[in-house]
Amino acid sequence: MGMVASVDGATAVNGRSGGLGGPGDRRVFRALRGVADMILVGAGTVRAEGYRSPRTSDDVVARRLAAGRAPCPRLVVVSGSLDLNPEAPLFADRPDEDPPPVVATVASAPPDRRAALEPVAELVACGPNRVDLTGLLAVLDDVGAGVVLCEGGPDLNHQLLAAGLVDEVCLTISPRLVGGVGGDGRSLLAGASLPMPTRLRLDRVLTEDGFLFCRYLVS
Repeated sequence: MGMVASVDGATAVNGRSGGLGGPGDRRVFRALRGVADMILVGAGTVRAEGYRSPRTSDDVVARRLAAGRAPCPRLVVVSGSLDLNPEAPLFADRPDEDPPPVVATVASAPPDRRAALEPVAELVACGPNRVDLTGLLAVLDDVGAGVVLCEGGPDLNHQLLAAGLVDEVCLTISPRLVGGVGGDGRSLLAGASLPMPTRLRLDRVLTEDGFLFCRYLVS
């Protein structure tokens, strides 16, 4: 899981995470994407952040190809309702050489939305009424996704942690105070308290220009 948050735990400024970042955070962001096979993200984050097909630098592409991996990680969007615009840049501006994004949904998703997205995405039904994240990760593992990077949002983060599906948390702490944490889903985790607090072990921490870049392992 890779996230950026303010000192008081907010993950967005005016609805987007960019206001919290800096040059160092963007380097960490690119590095995490560079080692991922799949990027898992909620539909709300896709809409808010204006997601596009993931890109990596030429040297990262070369290293990935030399290791027998795809040149770029593939995006996996979680959306039970399929509330996604098929004309959004993620779908409409996808480079021809890139595979379409995967959209993990449910069997009961609206048929009209399914029909609209099928030409531009690979739809995978994981559960009847709620996306089964354990089943989804098993499907991704079956197709060779050894490293799955979750980029949020807070609802998806909560579901993954509650299900015990997170191995590590890469958290950038931005030297900012935002306020309003917990309102409008702007914290790291949305929803009720976890069944049990998730214990983290600090593996390493780096700093630059007031930012802390923390890597935690889930105990």
